[in-house]
Amino acid sequence: MQSSNNNSSSDIGLWEALLPFLIMMVLIIGGSTIIGLPLQFTLLVAVLSAGVFAYRRGIKVPEMLDAIGDTLKKAMPAIVILIAIGAIVGTWMFSGTVPYLIYYGLKLIHPDYLPITAFIVTAIVSTFTGTSWGSAATSGVAFMGIGISMGVPAELVAGAVLSGAVFGDKVSPVSDTTNICAMATEISVYEHIRGMLPNVGIAGVLAAIMFLIFGFVYSGTSASSDQINDVLMHLDTIYELNPIMLLPSAIVFVGGYKGYPPVVLMLLSSFAAILIGVFLNGFDIFEGTRSMVQGFDVEWVTMVELPGLLKALLNRGGMEGMMSGAVFYCILAVAFGAIMEQGGFIKRLMRVIFGWIRSAYGLVVAAFFSGGLLNMASGNAMFSILTTGQMFSAGFKERNLPLSLLSRSMENSMTLLESLIPWHVTAIYMSATLGVKTFDYLPFAFFNLFGVGLFFLLSKRTTNKIQTA
Repeated sequence: MQSSNNNSSSDIGLWEALLPFLIMMVLIIGGSTIIGLPLQFTLLVAVLSAGVFAYRRGIKVPEMLDAIGDTLKKAMPAIVILIAIGAIVGTWMFSGTVPYLIYYGLKLIHPDYLPITAFIVTAIVSTFTGTSWGSAATSGVAFMGIGISMGVPAELVAGAVLSGAVFGDKVSPVSDTTNICAMATEISVYEHIRGMLPNVGIAGVLAAIMFLIFGFVYSGTSASSDQINDVLMHLDTIYELNPIMLLPSAIVFVGGYKGYPPVVLMLLSSFAAILIGVFLNGFDIFEGTRSMVQGFDVEWVTMVELPGLLKALLNRGGMEGMMSGAVFYCILAVAFGAIMEQGGFIKRLMRVIFGWIRSAYGLVVAAFFSGGLLNMASGNAMFSILTTGQMFSAGFKERNLPLSLLSRSMENSMTLLESLIPWHVTAIYMSATLGVKTFDYLPFAFFNLFGVGLFFLLSKRTTNKIQTA
């Protein structure tokens, strides 16, 4: 339902439309990052601020609540996945799935090569499963544990995991965003992927080089062999390490590749992990259920005094933790976007973007920023992709620009940016899953950063060739 006072955004000033966004950014950067206020609090204040601006435009509170409810319905699949990820992390610690990967990772991977290995392996997992979220929650969590044990900076490892996860998601023919971008522009998914390959390929090579260099740069800060051996000894004491522990991850990987619903796979994987922890490690099934709901606590399953490093490494996950953290952030972010849409502020900003278009390249840039703005405000990539495709398809056809250029404009504005925007559900998810704040891993998200820069350079080259042909 929309207020009769908001049938048009023509009377909204540009600064009035921009101010809620600016307030949110100042609150997050100044309040949460610099001062240290809880992100939940700063997001709540941002939502209330947007509500005040919308109310000044005649939008009643019940209308805002209705808009938030409607938007939450669209975001519910992502919210359910967030909760299921909490269950996976907790139960995989209980079963020994993640500790098993950490154990052999510490044995086989040299600290110098950990960032590049994390990037490549996570990219492979993401390509086969078609989900950056799933690869971050599985192989990504394992690499974070290996990095912490080795003393490699967590923000560097998180940047490598994120880069690999996004790389694989962009080139995977089973990725949801890849298929939606192709569908929205009426081209085949393989034509869409071929159009992205120069950008993705160059950015991937540059990112790999950076992770290789930074692996050697930070090698002097790595943990000593005694510390690593101590972690190996304790893991060997707590768990009956066995390849069967990889079964929960196989359920997610194989099922994801075959296209089964991710939430169902995650829950099946969690239940399988509980059974493995009980029958293989001899743990109490009651502690397995607690690990799923509240998060794993290693002191529940062993009387051995453990170092603080190992406790921080293993005590993770749980649906309750996701509910009070990432899910709460997601709800607040969705509320902000719903109010901005209801108040007509997003439409006003979109009109400004359209007014800047003067050339074919300007149309490409406008498509990129429009998709990014819609995604930033709504927190919903699918909605943003479909809306951007509808808005720009005719313009690309009129200027004889290939629709594959539009599809990769949308893909890049979604997958490369959303994990770098602190209030977006993807960034919230990555931060909660990897245990690193968005602004901390952002400088090391090399694939994302290189990808954005290369997109503009390669798009400029493409449009120049078309115009001079």
